[in-house]
Amino acid sequence: MLNHFKFVNALFNGLALLLMAAGMIAGPLLDNSTLVACLAAVGTVVKGWNDFKQYRFKVAMGRFAFTTYAKALTELKTYERGVPLEDLERFLIKMQTLDDTIVDFTPPLPKRCVQDYQRRFVYQPVEAQCYVDGCPRPLMSKGYWTEKDKKPLPPSPTLLEP
Repeated sequence: MLNHFKFVNALFNGLALLLMAAGMIAGPLLDNSTLVACLAAVGTVVKGWNDFKQYRFKVAMGRFAFTTYAKALTELKTYERGVPLEDLERFLIKMQTLDDTIVDFTPPLPKRCVQDYQRRFVYQPVEAQCYVDGCPRPLMSKGYWTEKDKKPLPPSPTLLEP
């Protein structure tokens, strides 16, 4: 999303600049005040739309969220190496605060991205814990589950074979 907002911000600013410059150049050459007024109006509308959508602010907040996320990962790596038990609660509060900050400053995902994610990954409920450490099973792609269902199960060996 950050790259999208950077691109759209640069595109609208560049388009507004080009329209204004074209009006300033074409006005004295063609002696047509209507053309200059139209180009200036369109350039102003494009710049106003860019300001209305606040793409520059979204880029700044996206960068802040990204750097905060990188700092949170660094903190996790540091505390993974060994956390004193008396500092564990303080560390968890700090991580929760960083998580809330990142979520608040990250721009929302477009519906298309959410739909693509939901189409690609399917939640599979698990009755029991999968790993020794108690973590649930990670999300697997739909292709994994459909291929797994298509494969026939190997015959189970029986204990009483003639």
